[in-house]
Amino acid sequence: MLNLAYGHSQRFRARHNDINILGSCSAESPAIRSIYRLNGGPERTFYIEPPSGSTSGTYPYGATTAGVNRLRGRPGHFNIEIPTGARELKVGCNHVVVAVTVLNGREELTLDFEWQPDPVLLPLDLTDLSQVSSIQEIGQVVDGTFALDPSSGVICSVAPVAADSLLLLGSAYGSQEASYDVTFSNCGSSFCFMGLSDFFSGHEAQSPELGIKPGYSTGGLATLDNKGRARIWLAWGDCLMEINETWVVKTEKLARFVIQPDVPYRVRHQMILQGGVNCSRFRIWRKGDEEPSKWLCEENTLHLDPEHQPIQKASFGLFQCWGSPTSWSNIAVRHLDVDSEPICLTPRRHELLTRGWSKFADLAWKAKNRLTKAVCLESVRSLSMPSVESGPAL
Repeated sequence: MLNLAYGHSQRFRARHNDINILGSCSAESPAIRSIYRLNGGPERTFYIEPPSGSTSGTYPYGATTAGVNRLRGRPGHFNIEIPTGARELKVGCNHVVVAVTVLNGREELTLDFEWQPDPVLLPLDLTDLSQVSSIQEIGQVVDGTFALDPSSGVICSVAPVAADSLLLLGSAYGSQEASYDVTFSNCGSSFCFMGLSDFFSGHEAQSPELGIKPGYSTGGLATLDNKGRARIWLAWGDCLMEINETWVVKTEKLARFVIQPDVPYRVRHQMILQGGVNCSRFRIWRKGDEEPSKWLCEENTLHLDPEHQPIQKASFGLFQCWGSPTSWSNIAVRHLDVDSEPICLTPRRHELLTRGWSKFADLAWKAKNRLTKAVCLESVRSLSMPSVESGPAL
């Protein structure tokens, strides 16, 4: 039986390069053929996560299927990605036919969705959700499952929490800042990222095409695992295999922040895209306490080989990978103004993965970045955050 995660009538706005239609197939055997047709156009294949044990591949992060983290551990689930530039896509109402063939037969369903190509404008204020009736009114679920409680103004991930669960709230822009409240329900003992949020740039396709794009691109993914270890990720095509353009920068020396279940925290998360350099940072503190002056975690691509393309734009969203459900509220996103003062970025040793996981590159750290002083980058404008007292309130 075919099921759609968000029903047969959906709605989308321009949040990233794909419209995501999530669902599942209850067949126990692998799908022989899975296709969709948009507005009577040509058939296009989509990927269904195979049953456990039916494949034996080796992929990044210990995954055993070609979708890597997109549908990991969710056999029978699918994520139809309709490009926002598809020729058949129309402003307003669109019609999709989905068909799956398995050993014991073929099943088909249809759905309609409303498409509005206008981006979500900034500043974005989601502090009051009392008039919102569905999650698709305020966001686009890219992966995983999210729910909304209008009465409390809370958005939460839904158990079982999927790998790389992502809900996009904003549209693609340059430098931005987001602030929000977050509450963790249970830290648990098994590894997971309890959150936090991402400035998502898009998914990248593997070659040959798989019917799903496993590559993850981000202008600044802020994660906090169940042990309180904080990290910033900057990437283009993370999880792709043997792609020369792939790069991943992530924090090597993990910062730590002690988290407790059912305690509300406040987060400020920034992404700066300027002068060909990507920078992201965040801080988290117990709600009601004074905001700390220092960033808990901060990374940049100052040391990245200039041949690797930088992230140009990204969309703000909520992120989690496994674990118990997390709740977010009082969300606000704004453009981050970058003034004319130069800034000194300090090159620190990062963990850098390149060339589609075929090798680990240190980018000549010992020869090039053994520095004791900051490197001034004239083309990068000021990344300094206004003081808590004088800065604009979110």
